Amino acid sequence: MASESDCANPEQAFEQHFDLVWRTVRRLGVPAGHVDDAVQDVFVVVHRRWNDFRNQSSRRTWIYGIAIRVASEHLRRARREQQRTSQTDPDFVSSESLADRSYQEREAGRVLHEILNRMGEPERQMLVLVDLEERSVVEAAEALGVNVNTAYSRLRRARIHFEKALKAVRPPRSDGA
Repeated sequence: MASESDCANPEQAFEQHFDLVWRTVRRLGVPAGHVDDAVQDVFVVVHRRWNDFRNQSSRRTWIYGIAIRVASEHLRRARREQQRTSQTDPDFVSSESLADRSYQEREAGRVLHEILNRMGEPERQMLVLVDLEERSVVEAAEALGVNVNTAYSRLRRARIHFEKALKAVRPPRSDGA
């Protein structure tokens, strides 16, 4: 497998970072029906700005930053579109026909995306980069263009928000059930 330093052109960047970009834009709340467009937009920007990269961070971090900005644009567009049409989320899938395990995985994913979508954008970005994509706080701070202390503060707030939201979603357990 090629290393990040082997990423010599936009085509190689696409091959090496496609999965990462796809997961990132989806986890940042881009609706499922818009993810492919967002990913394409990320790599259009990568291609267009390839020669602007100045090695102030890793190529991967640079691509993260682009993905975050593109995801934000798509989220704003999707919100405006939803306000105009006033329709419900098209991602809803009936769970009746799914096997129990498949249903649980889908439900967990739905809950994750629901909680992430309720978070403020700065906190969601930090949580996705650090806890879901397993990047360091320093790398996430670079990708977002914020001070490391700000990044730690956002991550702490995001984790608190996530934990509270998760507790609210989980049904209370009773020992007699």
